[in-house]
Amino acid sequence: MKRYRLSALAGLTGLTLAGAIFPATAAHADTLPLAPLCAEQRDTTGTQYAVNLCDVTDVDQFRTHLDAKGNTHCGPTSLYNAMYYLGEHKGLPMRVVPNGQLMTEYDPAVPADYDPVTAWLGWLGYKAGMSASDPSGSSASGNRVAFDAATAGAKASGWTVNRGGTGTDSTPEFGLEIAKRLRQAPVQLWYGRYVLNADKTHTRTGGHAVTVVAAKGDVGSGKVELTLHDPARSDDHKSPGYLDTQSETRGEKVTLYRVAINVKSTPEDPNEQPTIKQHTYWRLMGENYIGDTFPYVEAMNWFEAAPPVG
Repeated sequence: MKRYRLSALAGLTGLTLAGAIFPATAAHADTLPLAPLCAEQRDTTGTQYAVNLCDVTDVDQFRTHLDAKGNTHCGPTSLYNAMYYLGEHKGLPMRVVPNGQLMTEYDPAVPADYDPVTAWLGWLGYKAGMSASDPSGSSASGNRVAFDAATAGAKASGWTVNRGGTGTDSTPEFGLEIAKRLRQAPVQLWYGRYVLNADKTHTRTGGHAVTVVAAKGDVGSGKVELTLHDPARSDDHKSPGYLDTQSETRGEKVTLYRVAINVKSTPEDPNEQPTIKQHTYWRLMGENYIGDTFPYVEAMNWFEAAPPVG
């Protein structure tokens, strides 16, 4: 695999993204260990479905040279995983600038490429609407805008590139929809963190984005089993040097259950009364997703691409 300086990635003499400058760091190993053998599966016919993708990156969001140490970069990082799969498996060319290097010229598993990958995450965050003055996170729609920016050159050269968002409120068979979209590329899943109020309503306190790499379930069951790559979770989290090294791939096994909850708003104006609205979400449950808040899946972003014909 070719190696390029960070300046070549951006087409600039130095790269500053969202207020952060990315210097070189020393490589600590040649590569990370290979992931276990995997077989891809794309079965969405009949009353049962099962889709599994292989060789999906599991990039860390926590990095020294991202704003807020990457604490709010779950969106760009989970997006990166989906985009890298399209680049590696379908050849989709993605660049920061028209004459820049391809995203897939850099391997997240290679320490020498850690800085260029970090730069990509910073750039995707910038295109998604994040900034040094307001690094509070990115929205699902903002991440679709970032995807459009990275694939503008591909579309101009004849590639068919599509992306979209699907909410849970309007999608009763959300699990099946995840599986169908997963046939093309990893799915970016968005969930909110909610607290339960004394009046049995829920209030949203934050959110998170992850990458879906596998889904299986039964139509009409109101549940789906997923395997996630979570950019905020790794075996070496908060160990020495974790902000400057890429962790090994780790699959999170979770189950989503379809539920209806009443959500209470939190008005910014103290004189404004909160509103209560019912939503149909999918509660995310798993061994590593137990805490003081309830994770409810609200939406997903999906992506697909096909090369020019002829």
